[in-house]
Amino acid sequence: MRLLFPALLLAVLLGFTGCITAGGKPVQLMAPGTGEANLTADEIVKRLRQAEKVRGQQAEAGIVYGFERNIIIEDFDSKGQLKRRQTRKFRSATDNRIPELLQHNGKPPTPEQIEKERRKISENKTKFLGQGNPDETGKGDANLLLRQMELYGDHFVPRLLGTGSVHGRPAYILQFLFDPSNSFKDPLVNLAIKHMFIKVWIDQEDFQIAKLEAELVNPLFAIAGLAGKLDTFTVTAFQKRLTPEIWADWKVDARANGWFLWKTFIIHFRSESKGFERIDE
Repeated sequence: MRLLFPALLLAVLLGFTGCITAGGKPVQLMAPGTGEANLTADEIVKRLRQAEKVRGQQAEAGIVYGFERNIIIEDFDSKGQLKRRQTRKFRSATDNRIPELLQHNGKPPTPEQIEKERRKISENKTKFLGQGNPDETGKGDANLLLRQMELYGDHFVPRLLGTGSVHGRPAYILQFLFDPSNSFKDPLVNLAIKHMFIKVWIDQEDFQIAKLEAELVNPLFAIAGLAGKLDTFTVTAFQKRLTPEIWADWKVDARANGWFLWKTFIIHFRSESKGFERIDE
């Protein structure tokens, strides 16, 4: 899955179903940081969308990079002891095609495991990202991220916090606040998003997302707090620059803890990509 910050948040939050309430006040605008910018937040977002349009055109023209994605998912008990550790290795590509499962918990996958992962990814892309019938063609969806920006972008108001750097490259730092005047159809999503702090670093030269941080600042309660509670949820993600036009998922670290049906859950998800190489189409 590509770095799709609104869709990533929605995928997690929609899984926390029921009658949801939240503790504390919704997220407010952070105080501006250091560094001056010569563009407004709206101008930066406009250039971000244009840069993603160019990336899609590159993919449609056959300029695609393949890479290996390694995933680790760990579940812990209430005392912090590891209960289960899962690993997956995929062969992915920058045109958003369905990844190919290479290893399942450190072993060559069975045909059944390959099909199960392919079907799960395909269903999630259709449900959360709007990719139409990706399993039927086997082809990538070059404009997937651009569609997500256009679909979800207007639900958030960008605010410029200042400038900084990511791995030595200058970046604009933006906070994305939920816009109550342009809410989602699902009231549960609206409630949850209001309590998410979202901060994005956008490369000043290429106008691609270099880094993202998202955090649930107040706990979410399901069914008046009787059936479940999401205490914390954090995501930190980086993209890697392959060319000025093409950036790819690099590192993702996500953590969540709470309880559901009186059972504590602590989950740590990690993903790292490597071996980026041009694919001859």
